Amino acid sequence: MKIRLKRANWVFAMAMLALPATLITSCSKESKTELVDTKGQKLTISVAGINESQESGKPVTKGSSSVKAKAVGPTGSSDQKLYQFTDVDMAVSVGNSLPVKQSRATVAPNSTGRVSGSGARAAAEMDQGIKYVVYIFDGANMVASKELTAGTSGTIEGLDAAKSYRWVSVSHNSENTAPSLTPSAGSLDIPQNTDLLFASGTLNIGTDPNLAITFDHALSRIGIELNTIGIFGEITGTPSVEVTGLSLAAGSINLLDGSVTPGATYGPVLSYADFQNVDPNHNDAKIAYVYTASSAQQNISVNVQNLTIEHVDGGPSGAPVTTNRTYFASGAEFNSSITPEIGKSSHLLLNVIESPLVTSYGGNTVRWARSNLYYRGNNGGNRNYAFYASNAQGSRADGYFGFGGTVAGSFATTSTSGDPCAQVYPAGTWRQPRNTDFDNMVNGQGVLSNLLGDIIGGLLGGSNAPNSVRGSNYVEYTLGANSGAPSSGSNAFGDANSTSNRLRFYYNGQINNVTVLTAIGNGGGLLGLGLNDLSVNLVGQTAINLGVDLLDSYGDLTALWTNQQALNLLGLAGMGTWGYLGATVDPLLGSDFVTAQKTAELLNGVQALNVDLLSTTMKNVRCVRN
Repeated sequence: MKIRLKRANWVFAMAMLALPATLITSCSKESKTELVDTKGQKLTISVAGINESQESGKPVTKGSSSVKAKAVGPTGSSDQKLYQFTDVDMAVSVGNSLPVKQSRATVAPNSTGRVSGSGARAAAEMDQGIKYVVYIFDGANMVASKELTAGTSGTIEGLDAAKSYRWVSVSHNSENTAPSLTPSAGSLDIPQNTDLLFASGTLNIGTDPNLAITFDHALSRIGIELNTIGIFGEITGTPSVEVTGLSLAAGSINLLDGSVTPGATYGPVLSYADFQNVDPNHNDAKIAYVYTASSAQQNISVNVQNLTIEHVDGGPSGAPVTTNRTYFASGAEFNSSITPEIGKSSHLLLNVIESPLVTSYGGNTVRWARSNLYYRGNNGGNRNYAFYASNAQGSRADGYFGFGGTVAGSFATTSTSGDPCAQVYPAGTWRQPRNTDFDNMVNGQGVLSNLLGDIIGGLLGGSNAPNSVRGSNYVEYTLGANSGAPSSGSNAFGDANSTSNRLRFYYNGQINNVTVLTAIGNGGGLLGLGLNDLSVNLVGQTAINLGVDLLDSYGDLTALWTNQQALNLLGLAGMGTWGYLGATVDPLLGSDFVTAQKTAELLNGVQALNVDLLSTTMKNVRCVRN
């Protein structure tokens, strides 16, 4: 039997040796001694996530931006530049928030420091299979290290339960490469343009044998994002995207204190192949990341050419229609300056936004969307609203809105009231027209108090609307210089004669039948009337149990909402709405002409303090630029 002796037990041991041999022999045969090794405890390790909320506390935008190719010129504030082309605009901005995966937990530090950083925050999930290394230090001496994999718990054995250790974990956020298990003098070299995740703290397995790691980004991280949600389509093919001007630094990290020392600089050139989908399910937002151990200013140039997107909507009749358009055929370069910070994130965002058609009458300049707004449904990801791919006559239910409502086919409620145009990505870029935006486009204004009557009849006494052109099924308004349409040649929407390069309000009608409007207001909106979905073509549709055409004014007039209420309408202060109404009039003598009015009508009674009033109509929405 092996006995471990301490100095204090020496006297006792001598007394034991003095006993008769037979007694000692008896003890050795009949009793067992259990030896407890204090270094036999096991540490269980897992990954809680990555702290992605490492935003800089100050703006990182410096300098200015420039553009080449067929740009009108940059506008905007110091943190966003808007470059205007004849078919799209490019909004370039610099911020500190990068797109991240959905958070799975809120992690707060505890007394052992097992979670790095300070304060509670959301931990973004780390992909399974990512390699990381855990180092255990006793003072300045490394006593253990082990390579582990995210998604699977790992262990380190042989630690002393009576001791406190410092732990450090490092990862390159990669399934293929992991940091060295044997760092030199407590320091690790940082590979070029590689993410470096770092976490550290103290542990005592005697009180807590479990370690859940939340990583921080140890370097300065810059995400360069190309986003086409604002032109309502997914990127197809392989556009030419080149990023130059980067001056990044590799370096090393001290494992004991987490300090980063920059090394030699290098200048990588990124291509479209370096970009990955922000959302795995969509190809309309692509991002490339670069990493540097230095805080040196980055002067970044992004060149984009032959950017082809596929805009899929239901078309005017509801049948699926795919429209492909190519932007920046001649190439365009966008330059920005960023001063990064170690451990912080920077976001260079290039938003491609559909450009407007511009009218300027009597000093009133308005930038109109090329086609009407429609509601895609609650899809999330900033894709709920879009403009129809083509400007054409159409009668889909998803394009008819109640006044002040954000959901097509329904009247506004407390939860759905607002400006639907403001929801178009990027949020706040567009808005519904004001009443004054229709100045010099109408030849009067009036009250629509009898929705069952002949609405066009109220316009018969008018005259030709200013700046208007009559079409067979539309009202068209003339455009001036820098109108958003090509003066020669063509752009992504075609030549100057393309319907998307002309400001046309088609005769899509409005839902104005009182029986139908009352049924809509009773709940369920248009879907409550038996429609399959909001992409249904309303022409010829009748409401179940009503036997009434839902859209009997189709082909007769065009009707658009403003965002303004009408005051003192019919003596009811603040209970009216302003809209626009246009039609082609065939007087008894003379030629057809266009007449248009600003129209006021009563607000939905449900929305207006539950007063029993006639329900408001449902009209199209044509957005304008903020």
